[in-house]
Amino acid sequence: MESRKETPILDSINIGIYCLNFDEAKNFYIENLGFYITMDSTIQCDSGTSRRLTMAHESNKNFSIEFIHPSSIEQAHHVGSKGGTINLFTLPTKNIDILKERLGKTAFFVNYVEAPYASFLSVEDPMGNNICLYEPC
Repeated sequence: MESRKETPILDSINIGIYCLNFDEAKNFYIENLGFYITMDSTIQCDSGTSRRLTMAHESNKNFSIEFIHPSSIEQAHHVGSKGGTINLFTLPTKNIDILKERLGKTAFFVNYVEAPYASFLSVEDPMGNNICLYEPC
């Protein structure tokens, strides 16, 4: 019999998000979604300087996002583009009522649904990406 080598399971997930205004995105993700900064630095490259901003989520330290400044006009046109997805990602939260109250009267609010098993709050981040927050009942 032939022995198969097992592929290791990756234990971290990183999502890259095109972003034009890093500070606005950073504030939104920290204040509303429970993210914290893991890296915020300026990087010197051949074409000039670039900012690297990565954040992790409080409920899962292995889930992180990295904001990426578009490097071309084509990439800039993709900021907030849905790319065939309903939600960029779905996150658990323990304070959905507070978030609903805070975001309900802003441009970030999309929808709120209560189901017998959970409440769901759909929001749109400053780049126009849909994010679903849920709190189990």
